[in-house]
Amino acid sequence: MSPPTDEPRPTSSDTGPDGRGPTPTNGSTQSARSTGSTTESVRRVLDKYLPHRSVDSSWWYWIAAVPALFVVSLGFGVGAFFLALLGVGLDIAGFMGLATAGFGLFFFLVASVLALASLVVAVLFPVAMYVDARAVEEADLGWNPDPVLYFLGAVLAVVATNFLLSVPLSVYYLYKRHEAIGRP
Repeated sequence: MSPPTDEPRPTSSDTGPDGRGPTPTNGSTQSARSTGSTTESVRRVLDKYLPHRSVDSSWWYWIAAVPALFVVSLGFGVGAFFLALLGVGLDIAGFMGLATAGFGLFFFLVASVLALASLVVAVLFPVAMYVDARAVEEADLGWNPDPVLYFLGAVLAVVATNFLLSVPLSVYYLYKRHEAIGRP
């Protein structure tokens, strides 16, 4: 016996020959209640919770933060390597581990700041892609980016590839945005 529900129970005319559900009338297995594609469903949800902005808003700054963060992190990594070599050299010369300990503390502090910045960018990058792409699309400037596609691409780039694809995606988006709007 099934628990009571508020939904009407199907009658024999509502069920198919196997008695389990409605018989498709046009050979399709899709429900008759479906309204639109998955993209439209995702867009309705995102439109409900994310802010609406104009093309003049500064949401694109968060998109530009991805390559900027990459350059800063890469510079820090190269600098850290050479400072570590310098610290080891100074310790060998007679600083008894003080140089390595000092550089290690410095590395830890800077890496912590970069990790926090990366976390903030990882959360805001997909949101910024959607909000800005929707603003560009609504402005009708000759380039109509699909906000849902850019949002899902940004989520995939951040989660699955750990920023490996985020840099090319953000640079491409900013380039196309520049062609359509004239800035950034």
